[in-house]
Amino acid sequence: MKNLILAFLLVSTTIGFAQKPKAKTTASSNVLATFENLKAEIITEGGKQKLAIIIDTDGKKENIILKELTTKDKAQQPTNFKIKSFTVSGVKLYHFSYTENIITETKVKKENALITSNEIWDLSATKVKILGNIQTVSQIKEIKKLGKSEATETVEKTRREGFEFTLTKDYEVLLSTKTQTNKYKFNASTRRYDPKK
Repeated sequence: MKNLILAFLLVSTTIGFAQKPKAKTTASSNVLATFENLKAEIITEGGKQKLAIIIDTDGKKENIILKELTTKDKAQQPTNFKIKSFTVSGVKLYHFSYTENIITETKVKKENALITSNEIWDLSATKVKILGNIQTVSQIKEIKKLGKSEATETVEKTRREGFEFTLTKDYEVLLSTKTQTNKYKFNASTRRYDPKK
């Protein structure tokens, strides 16, 4: 009798676990950031992966493509995605920023490039990018031959390309290098950032 009761408990417990609903897997693993009615996501469109902003207005979705992704290596796809909004001269704008870590490696050279992208968009009726900036900082490690001998040395260097982006508290944009700083101010009539004099 005890064996019968024990077998019954074992079967009922097994059936209970078997009938437990499974967690649903969704494409939300590709969601990088959300803000208000916006979602930054990696989508597949036309057989290609793309970085997109999905605008959800009362259930009606619209995709704004930021860029087409050239690699399927998830380690090199966009990360650290941030979405912010601000209002300048009565116009609401959105600032998107993200990084990509692209690694290129051969037998004699390894390059680790950190690419930082900053974009300012007007998502009103026009849905247009009004400013974009890309800065790349590459850490390079290269093996070089010393003269005609077989001896080698490892050389490390850092290469910077593009401008460093700063959005000030007054919503002006500074694009800087070590030697220069360019200032841009939003022009409400043209709806773009013009050089500040």
